[in-house]
Amino acid sequence: MYAIIALVFCLLLGVMIKAQGITALLWVPLGFAIGLFASAQMLLPILMGLPRAIRLVAKRQMRSGVIGRIFVTPLIWFVLLFVVGFLWPSAAESLYNNAALNLGGWLGAFAILLSPLSKKAHSDFREDFDKSYG
Repeated sequence: MYAIIALVFCLLLGVMIKAQGITALLWVPLGFAIGLFASAQMLLPILMGLPRAIRLVAKRQMRSGVIGRIFVTPLIWFVLLFVVGFLWPSAAESLYNNAALNLGGWLGAFAILLSPLSKKAHSDFREDFDKSYG
């Protein structure tokens, strides 16, 4: 799966270099890294952590307060992104209009959405979940 994401990344980088020029060499990888990081902080806890927490709470192996803590990190991220967009609207608009950055970000988010299909990513998340919420 990681090979497919890498191939799509290279293809996207080539297309964006043709469309936007040499600046795409900066914006596509930057958008990909931001997309990976932000979606890993916002989507993975809900996508993979919430079902695990519900199962452990139902078995009485974990307290129910953990479910609320899982939603805190994505909520903080959404609030921070809203505040940054509110305080610097011109910067937010220029980033919104940058196609290479946005496509790289969407590819990073797509890679995170596909990560539960990987056994290694699944076991790594399980270890992180146990450390964080155990």
